[in-house]
Amino acid sequence: MPERRHSTTQIEGVLRELRGVCGVRVVADESGLIQEIHLLVEADRNPKQAVRDVESALLAHFGIHIDHRKVSVAQKGSASKLQDPMRLRWQDIQLSHEGTRAVVTVLLERNGAVFRGVASGVRSSTQIPRLVASATLRAVEAAHGLCERFGLEDVSTSTVVGGYPVAVVLVSAVRDQGEDLLVGSALIRQDPLRAVGLATLDAVNRRVSAFPCDSEIPAEVVASLPVSDTAQTNSN
Repeated sequence: MPERRHSTTQIEGVLRELRGVCGVRVVADESGLIQEIHLLVEADRNPKQAVRDVESALLAHFGIHIDHRKVSVAQKGSASKLQDPMRLRWQDIQLSHEGTRAVVTVLLERNGAVFRGVASGVRSSTQIPRLVASATLRAVEAAHGLCERFGLEDVSTSTVVGGYPVAVVLVSAVRDQGEDLLVGSALIRQDPLRAVGLATLDAVNRRVSAFPCDSEIPAEVVASLPVSDTAQTNSN
């Protein structure tokens, strides 16, 4: 039975929805058979996993079996990360419920070491993104040996830029010399909460190395700070 052909536009549309994918280009021959797939993914996305995601998506949506050797992956900003070994990378987010409260745990990774940040607050759809941002800040502080240096000012998941939804996070950074406001953003793809965490990292990752350590940095840290008071403050 001949394989059904699908347009490259249809295929690119599906692949753009995959986790961590920033750009896609599909090259097909005159008969519509896929010859090459080029992906641009976020720097924290594993290239091999991205290829497996492509194989699964093509099979599930179009019934197409693709040779993994036809898929090439480029990572966004990977060169700059190699030049900055202190840059933290997003690893995972865990969300649990305790009655009317939510507990968010964010895991960040650097050179094989894992750092945790935990935040808890009211279990509501408007507050959970704030908890994710706060937990991310706690993990960043743990990774750099800092104590209460960052404060969450605001979180938005309703911003639209060029027709694309964007998570925006505003953070206050306090040092002995004064206070700065930092802003970070990330495209919302499949997971809005992950985008909030990435936006928080985007706000502080480039600036945090300028802060002097307040304590020693262990290999693996659990940094926990309830944020119920700040979580009660609604974003305007």
